[in-house]
Amino acid sequence: MPQFSDDLFLGTAQGYIGTNNSSYESVISGSVSGTTLTVTAMLSGESLVLGQYINGSGVTANSYITAFVTGAGGTGTYTLNASSSATGTITMYAAGNAGLNDPSPMEVGVGPLGRTYVWDVIPQTLQAANIAASQTPAAASNLTLTAGTSARSVTRTDGTSVIQLDVPRALQVVSGTAAAATLAGVAITGTGGQISYTSQSGLVSGQRMTISGTLGGTGSITGYSNPTTYILTAVTATTATLTTTAGAAVVTTAGTPTGLTYTLGVAPQNMTVSGYDYYGQAMSEVITSSAAVSTAVNGKKAFYQITSIATAGATGTTITVGTTDILGLPLRVFDAGYLARIGYNNTVANDTGGNSAFVAADMTTPATTTTGDVRGTYVPSSATNGIKRLVMVIALPGIAAGANATRTGALGVNQNLAS
Repeated sequence: MPQFSDDLFLGTAQGYIGTNNSSYESVISGSVSGTTLTVTAMLSGESLVLGQYINGSGVTANSYITAFVTGAGGTGTYTLNASSSATGTITMYAAGNAGLNDPSPMEVGVGPLGRTYVWDVIPQTLQAANIAASQTPAAASNLTLTAGTSARSVTRTDGTSVIQLDVPRALQVVSGTAAAATLAGVAITGTGGQISYTSQSGLVSGQRMTISGTLGGTGSITGYSNPTTYILTAVTATTATLTTTAGAAVVTTAGTPTGLTYTLGVAPQNMTVSGYDYYGQAMSEVITSSAAVSTAVNGKKAFYQITSIATAGATGTTITVGTTDILGLPLRVFDAGYLARIGYNNTVANDTGGNSAFVAADMTTPATTTTGDVRGTYVPSSATNGIKRLVMVIALPGIAAGANATRTGALGVNQNLAS
């Protein structure tokens, strides 16, 4: 028997539950000239949305809507990512997921019966560089964003250009290889960690360097053991000063050491990612790049759209930014017990990603650039590939659905840039 009167019937109480990621499909008629789609009639289906793929005779494969021009979901003109020549009036088909938008309280009427929410998605394969392709920041600047595989470049209705993902995901920042793998001709030139070396371009202050091997020859580095990583400061093309990774001074004696290898690493930098979540809330996160070459650092917040990625300074290596399999949940889940069912890859048994793959919603308020995702995240037990379906049944507490529901109870605290 139901324990509460609203377990089976919620009457006219307001709540925030009732929307879910859905596939918008439409049949339209019109034409395409260059990158301009002209819709003269909506024949059936839902309104057009950003990121929707357009198919039809003469339309370039994988064309999708990047911006509204005179159209707002119905007849009018739109911008596509690819150029086509589909003249005359032809029938075309539009398909693709729609964002959830920033929700307001809604009359829930009957449901959600049993207070459960079904999240049903087929995430695409993660890509290491589908948001920002390889580039080497020489100073504090914004990375150039380029939509790669499983990402789309679209213009929001407010005019903001964004990279839009298939589902909300945390991002990864990957440090590439240094301009040179090692330094050559190294000599110790002073008592405070000063060194010289064969002229080498591309070095930056803050870059890590690992010294390894058995110290011989002349000169000394107090506290050195094989291996030790230092920070290069006061860098020029031929000189630098060593400090410890904690930023402390290094005591040295001048000379020419032998038996050592000087392997260059990265100058780790704070990368500030800005964008929007699935509900259109502005958000940002600081991800600090790795001090090791060819190493990825994963973020914690799930982005749906990205507007910019700013680096705090030079890195000395290439940087790329892409997606992870850390998927953002559509509702606030603060305890694994609310994950009633996790189905993945057409398997009857619950997905074995389990608790270790689930990170509960971060309820810190206000949210900051370093707090976790406000709704929580989940990593499936095997890599996403655009074929494996994830079906998650989320049990909803009373604060998320029903007469006592709140926005925070359903969707988590506001993102750090939300009003």
